[in-house]
Amino acid sequence: MIEASPFSSLEQSRSFARDLWFNKLPIQSWLDTFSAHMHLLDAITIARGDIREALLQFATKYRKKFGFGFVTSTNLRLSQQILEEVQARYQNSLQVELETASREEFILIERGLTKLWERLSRENTLDVSEETGEVVQDSMLEEDVAPDSSDEVVSKGHQPSIITFDLNKTPEENDIC
Repeated sequence: MIEASPFSSLEQSRSFARDLWFNKLPIQSWLDTFSAHMHLLDAITIARGDIREALLQFATKYRKKFGFGFVTSTNLRLSQQILEEVQARYQNSLQVELETASREEFILIERGLTKLWERLSRENTLDVSEETGEVVQDSMLEEDVAPDSSDEVVSKGHQPSIITFDLNKTPEENDIC
């Protein structure tokens, strides 16, 4: 994406990222990204009681079955919803789960692009206002911005995947999409 930048709009960057993610990257890139996520383990630290135990159980079962960590765009504070999601997705075939996890990951990618675009826009606005001496008010107060831990990707170590596809091919070349 760096080589293709600068982008003229957020939508142009999203479109480029979408094409890159779904059509050009080899499956190994997906798996490396999925394996870096610890969504269930992060949700487990927040959950309590039976939900915590069930999430812990499914974190192990899911990784064992699919070979990569569970990826969700659901807010990590919604432990019950994440548990229901992982239980339902555990029933998927590997092909269906690869597609689902890749869509979930792309939601996270889009969120990251949006945050980056907004930050760069604010910085550009500040740069222009400093050059012109113009005062620009913030459009949002800090208390108006709700934290969402599911937007942040925290890598807690890499665990290699165990899936047997040609990892140097795109999903289309592997007949996954």
